[in-house]
Amino acid sequence: HLGVLFRNFYQQLKLHFSSKEVRQILSLVAFFLGRTPFDTMAVYTLLSHTEFRHNGYYNVEGGMYAIVEGLLRELEKENIKINYNTEIISYKEHNGKLEHFIDNQGQNWKADLYLVNGDAAVFRGKVLDRKKYSTRKLDKMSWTMGYLTFYLGVKTKLPQVDHHNYYLGSNFEDYARKVQQDPGTLQKPYYYVNVVSKYNQECAPEGCESLFFVCPVPNLLQKPDWSDKDKIVDSIIEDFSGRIGQDIKPEIISKTIYTPQDWEKQFHLHRGTGLGLSHKMLQIGAFRPSNIDENFKNVFYAGASTVPGAGLPMGIISSKLAVERMLNYKAE
Repeated sequence: HLGVLFRNFYQQLKLHFSSKEVRQILSLVAFFLGRTPFDTMAVYTLLSHTEFRHNGYYNVEGGMYAIVEGLLRELEKENIKINYNTEIISYKEHNGKLEHFIDNQGQNWKADLYLVNGDAAVFRGKVLDRKKYSTRKLDKMSWTMGYLTFYLGVKTKLPQVDHHNYYLGSNFEDYARKVQQDPGTLQKPYYYVNVVSKYNQECAPEGCESLFFVCPVPNLLQKPDWSDKDKIVDSIIEDFSGRIGQDIKPEIISKTIYTPQDWEKQFHLHRGTGLGLSHKMLQIGAFRPSNIDENFKNVFYAGASTVPGAGLPMGIISSKLAVERMLNYKAE
């Protein structure tokens, strides 16, 4: 099985499927890991295997945000208070341990143990001022692509559209090889549409639909200017309308757009990358930023840019791993 470490995702699929269309459909998983099937390691075809082996994915009743709401309810049961709109910008150490964090209002946050769920590489550079994670050195690392996402509320029903929808063109391989570096690919982008209200009627008023679009795009290293975001979004809406045989543009009552610039500004994601560090050979396992801080043994990390990697399932696993390490530290 050593070959899966050296082949890419698409090459692995070609060993098992002769149909070009099947290979394209199965390789879409790579985009949800933040790269393309042509630069994602073949070992991640395990995700496609898992999908088939366990009957696909399950719908989250109430939409994905219901997961967040559920976690908040559990925290409230334990009387845990959450302080919102608070940004950590600095710190103070004492005897090799982190003594407290400092927020943007000058308030100190002191604890015995700290769990950081900001990007593990960016936080080390921007807050802890580690030279290894300076902006210049971060730029030299391999990052995931950016994502153009937008949310539409439309005052009509779309019975002809499924819950999950992928819209591709006829030049899949050429598009996938260029999408991360060439902003010109956005003249006719590939995209995914989730009709959130299809099986979660509470996500839209009666007679309406709630739509979520995501389009893989270059991050800010390749495309720093997003002044054309409305033009790109309009082209996607026009293409979508043509494919489903219904013009949704006059039915739009709400529209929210997020570009890589927004991801960088709101969530401190390096260069607006959607899923943090990529799963390149030298950025997985022990080569990835550790979930235990290298200087402060009472600081731990969870999220995409630490172990095991990017994506919602692995992000959840990273939190479990971090908690295990925190409990081990406390027991010492």
